[in-house]
Order: sequence, then structure tokens, then C-alpha cells
Amino acid sequence: MSLIQATTLTKTFGGENTRPVTAVQNLSFAVGQGEVVGLMGPNGAGKSTTMRLLAGFLQPTSGSAAINGHNLATHTVQAQRSLGYLAEVPPQEDHLTPFHLLTFHAQTHQLPDVPKAVADVAKLTRCAPYLHRKMGELSKGMKQRVHLACALIHNPPVLLLDEPTDGLDPNQKHELRLMLKQLAKPKGQPAKAILVSTHLLEEAEHLCTRLLIIHRGQILLDTTPAELAKQGKGDIHLAFRVLTTNRGGE
Repeated sequence: MSLIQATTLTKTFGGENTRPVTAVQNLSFAVGQGEVVGLMGPNGAGKSTTMRLLAGFLQPTSGSAAINGHNLATHTVQAQRSLGYLAEVPPQEDHLTPFHLLTFHAQTHQLPDVPKAVADVAKLTRCAPYLHRKMGELSKGMKQRVHLACALIHNPPVLLLDEPTDGLDPNQKHELRLMLKQLAKPKGQPAKAILVSTHLLEEAEHLCTRLLIIHRGQILLDTTPAELAKQGKGDIHLAFRVLTTNRGGE
């Protein structure tokens, strides 16, 4: 079952007094239960724009998107209740504690037992030891766990994670990847659909079941990490460079 569905999504910025720029063009893809799909491309490829369109924070110029079967344009609230979103640059809330943030998100989602929801997600994301420290005192890895916990607190079937390991050290990246793999197919619960935007090939190899290679707002290839590596004769970095360099005559 497809929990994320994009159909000919297009987003153009500018116009009238400025030259219009098309950030994404005619994107169509689906992500099903149990999949961890990597949205990959160089900087400026349209990854973050795509994620914001799917989260409902941007309105498409044309095309449509659906989350858990709910069209984002016509059933926005139902769609957004079905997803957890981790932005590339999360809000800076240095004066608050993780406990305050998680409590706020639990209350926003009208969860029946807020203290239990906070305790459970803090344990899952391993941020319980610093729940009552101010966010401004935490390392980037700690903050990332807290923001992931905020996205997870209502146990959504869909996760949209924009560059989730950017700036983390190797150990933190490894821990986060293991957590995401477990979240895709949690024991005793329905599988989730996870879309991860990244430009890190090692992340794609170790985390993703499928890759969408995007360049200049268009999907060039829908494949698996193993198949992409084959295109580079075993070198996934070479295959990626060939796909995303010097296209369109530049």
C-alpha cells in the first residue's frame, strides 16, 4: 500500500517582477509501507522543496500529493495528522526543554495520555536522560533526537525526514540509521513509509531500500542502492556523479 503518493508535482517560484524558477517539475512517485526511500541529489536539486510540498507547507503550482490516502489539497488536516516531519533546519527553541517540546506536540495531537506518550517516545529516541535540560545546552546530535521524537510522538504511519543526519558525527549517524530501520518495520505495529532526503551516498547504501535520484527538480532514476552501484561498475559514487553532472549541455 502506498502511503506517500506524488503525482506530477510541480513548484515554480517567482514571476511577475522576477524571473520564474521551477524548483521541481512533474515529480511522480510512491512510497509504500516498510520502505525507506532516499530522495537523493546534489545541493539545489529540489529535495527540500519536494519534502515541504509533501508536508503541506508549500502549495504546488500544479500536480497533487497524498499522505496515507488523504489528498493534501482537499484533506490537509487528515494528511498532516498522518505524518511526522523533520525539517532540514528545525526551529531553534534554545530556551525550552525537550520535555516542554514533546509535551506541546503531544497536546497538539490531542493524545489521550500525554505523560506516557512523552516517556515512550523519549525512551525510543534515547533522549530521556536530558529531557529537562534546555535545548541550548544540547549537542546537535541530542537536538536531532529530540526533533525526531517530536515527529514521532503521535506514531504516524509516514515520516518525512529532510537531511536527518546532516552535521552528526559517525557514531550519531550510525545510531540514527539503526533507529530509522527499526521504525520502518516496528515489532507488533504496522510498517511505516519513510522518505529521507539526503546527498550522502553512504547513508543511501546503509539505510535506504530504494533511491529516487533527483536533479534540477526532475527524477532521473528510481532504483536500489545495489542497482545504482552496478551502473558505476561497483562504485556508487561514480554512478551518482555520472547521473548528476553535466546534464542538459552544461
